[in-house]
Amino acid sequence: MEPSLKDSGVFSKLPLPFYELVVRDIPAPAWGHILESNPDEKIRVLEGYSIRKAKSSQIFHRPPVLERLCRELQTNAIFFGKVIGRWRAEKPTEVSYLAMFSSDFISRNVWKLRDLFGPALLCAGLCSLGLLDLARVVEALETEAFWSRAPDAALFDILVPTLSVWGQFIENHPDISEKFLDSKSGDAFLFDLESDRADAEETEEEPSSRSGPLKKVEKKLRKVQSELDRAVEQLGSLRNENEALRKKMIECEKEFEKKLVASISLKRKEWFERYRSIDREEAVKESERLGSLLQRTRRALELQKRADEEYGVLSDIREKLLETDLALNRIEAVYAGSLVVHKEVEKVKEALLAEKTRLLKLPGIAKVIGAEQGGAAEIVARINLLDAVPANLPKINEMRKVAGALVEIGLIADPSRIEEAGRHKKRQIFERLYFQFEPKRKLPAHQTGPRYLDDFLKSGQSRRYDLFIDGYNVLLRAHGEDENFKRGDFTKFRNRFIEAVSARSRYFAKVWLIFDGIEESSGVAGNVQIIYTDKAVHSADEALIEKISARKDGKILLVTGDEGIISAVADKIFALIDVADFYMFLFE
Repeated sequence: MEPSLKDSGVFSKLPLPFYELVVRDIPAPAWGHILESNPDEKIRVLEGYSIRKAKSSQIFHRPPVLERLCRELQTNAIFFGKVIGRWRAEKPTEVSYLAMFSSDFISRNVWKLRDLFGPALLCAGLCSLGLLDLARVVEALETEAFWSRAPDAALFDILVPTLSVWGQFIENHPDISEKFLDSKSGDAFLFDLESDRADAEETEEEPSSRSGPLKKVEKKLRKVQSELDRAVEQLGSLRNENEALRKKMIECEKEFEKKLVASISLKRKEWFERYRSIDREEAVKESERLGSLLQRTRRALELQKRADEEYGVLSDIREKLLETDLALNRIEAVYAGSLVVHKEVEKVKEALLAEKTRLLKLPGIAKVIGAEQGGAAEIVARINLLDAVPANLPKINEMRKVAGALVEIGLIADPSRIEEAGRHKKRQIFERLYFQFEPKRKLPAHQTGPRYLDDFLKSGQSRRYDLFIDGYNVLLRAHGEDENFKRGDFTKFRNRFIEAVSARSRYFAKVWLIFDGIEESSGVAGNVQIIYTDKAVHSADEALIEKISARKDGKILLVTGDEGIISAVADKIFALIDVADFYMFLFE
């Protein structure tokens, strides 16, 4: 029997830990059976994964699958009802224990039950019994303390023993838990037994006429009650013993303090008594001890001399830093005012920056620089010395974020110089980026794409279209002249590119980012579907053409500089976005 959710308002207020507990408590085979009987949910939950016997026990605890399952449970009430029914079968002890109580008892003691089970487990149990919409339960759920407050430790002294005994009883009599869960009138089976016993007394039936299972249950309950009474007595005894031990500990502490004071007084007396008379033997020992100390002093000064030779003294380090800063200022002026920066200047700049970084890592450098280094001037200098290559766009944004943080804590008063330096450096990068491309390609006359990308995005019309991106084509065209990119540091540039696309994906209905890969794989980052093709079998170009050709709505935007792809899908797309325009849009 699947529980019903009477109040969708309550259902929507349950937090994420509640759904994660439900997912983790259900074994992997049971999840497999649930999804097989619900094929639509199976497709949504296991998108991008294949279930093999070797991995089926772990796949449902992977973060993407766990997140999708929780989202399905949050948004699909029918599916949630099926799953919570299965969860109830996995938790017979806790659910049947809750089923013993009437709805009135649960309403009056909801906070104590919350401390016993924990907020998520209690909500799951009440939901499986159809009791989550009780007025006091709903009121408790709406308070922040219900999910964050620490449990009352004193509560466990009474309730935990009963829950433990009840769990042993359910293990020995699994058929009884079904009667507790199916008790009449929505009240607990325990109270049904009380009602049956009252009816038997009214009809003056003989005790022997009661059924055997009811007698056994009553006997077990009486045994549980007697064990609970003994546990309470033992608890009282232990508390008395604890109080006696606490008093004894206080007495021991006071006694120890007295002995400590007496011992200190004795040592102080012995220390001053040694100066009353001259002990020549003791004087010789003190002289030897002083000689040893002087020898250690000479060795320490020698070590300090070696350290000064290795790291330098304050005046030397201050002079080196000054010369380095002066040279960097001259190179900064070259970067700001020259049309072309010579390769040798770039190499010298890197060497000077490395030397300055080394000097700033020396131990005790704070004595040298004091408050003279850092601040807005240092950040502006770092921005001006950046090479005008697209790879430095993320660095500029990061420096601007650092400047904003320094403004918030009061270390920088005016960030305008940093903002202006960042805009100037971006203009240099964007101008250099434009020089790498041919004139913009125009679509055929029958196509009506947007003329300016900025206007198209600001109008909000772009949110009606899907965006397809030829990943490596954009990266190669943007970073083609970057030496770091040529040396094969593709992973760093690709990850930064994916992060930037994900951050800007809100401007489009959906984004498809496709790369050539070693094997077929896919992933999701926000509104972005990331696809890696097996280049040996199916290239990224072929995948782009295939996916775009399959669309018939024409609501497609394409980012690529590959003429082959453009020619193949020209009649299927709404607009072709220039690679340079798109790259600047990502990092503006």
